[in-house]
Amino acid sequence: MLKTKKRVLASVVRLPRPMTAAEQADYLGWFPNLDVVQAVVTGERTFDYNCFAWTIGLTNTWSEAGTTITELDAFYAHHGFTRAAEGPIAAWGIFDTQMTHAGISGPGHGPRWESKEGSELRFQHDLDELDGSEYGRVLFFYRQTGSPSPEVEAMMKKIKRSQPVDTYLSASQRKKLSAIVTQIPANLRKAYASAFAAWKATWFRGSLGLSSNAATRRVREEYYPLIAFGPAIIPLVIESLADPSNFMALQLYDAIQTDARLLVQFDTDDVRILTGEQGRAREVVHLWLANV
Repeated sequence: MLKTKKRVLASVVRLPRPMTAAEQADYLGWFPNLDVVQAVVTGERTFDYNCFAWTIGLTNTWSEAGTTITELDAFYAHHGFTRAAEGPIAAWGIFDTQMTHAGISGPGHGPRWESKEGSELRFQHDLDELDGSEYGRVLFFYRQTGSPSPEVEAMMKKIKRSQPVDTYLSASQRKKLSAIVTQIPANLRKAYASAFAAWKATWFRGSLGLSSNAATRRVREEYYPLIAFGPAIIPLVIESLADPSNFMALQLYDAIQTDARLLVQFDTDDVRILTGEQGRAREVVHLWLANV
């Protein structure tokens, strides 16, 4: 429901627009160097996509491009971009092993730079206005020196054509999962539901909303009671992951899944990485159900 409301809001608010007074207050707290009066909002809050996805033209995937510059190099190499002294894509970081954010400039992005702040707004800003404790500073640039492979082009077209879905489950998969879930004691199902709701409420709260690194959702105290349940709740986590809005639950699944065969990780040279965390969640759900 929350996701639907966000989409409706985005459809009725005229863009681009200035920041509201409340948004200005939030963003000044996060980015003291940001000229919030001059900032131009080009996209509303949504967790459908993040900064890295936006720099490659996607608005329906949460791209885990990596936290090291080596991983980021591999991510942009899929699209023919290489690291350079200057270029239309800028990458922020605390260190080259702690990359945090990316933005893009050029045609279609306004006269300055444009970036999507995690699940927060997408807006135009000057290059140094995001410098600070949240993202660090611009460390590297990327420029296009080649073309995407046919495989990457095909994958990008497929992603852009994909339509939103309410579940990753077919009718038969839903029936199978329901039968497994009902075998879990009712008290554990209830405890999981309560703990999961509490954790999910933190995913995009405050400055966590700025983070494109899904792993940062593990630092909340609400996460630890879920870990304590152990592998017994895996069917419940799968049920959660079947909802596309719950892709952050991969952080929980990865931590409690003890069977390496049922883990799904995309290497940086695997084009499936372009499908983002939503694509990985779909594969986890289908792989698990196929093996139980």
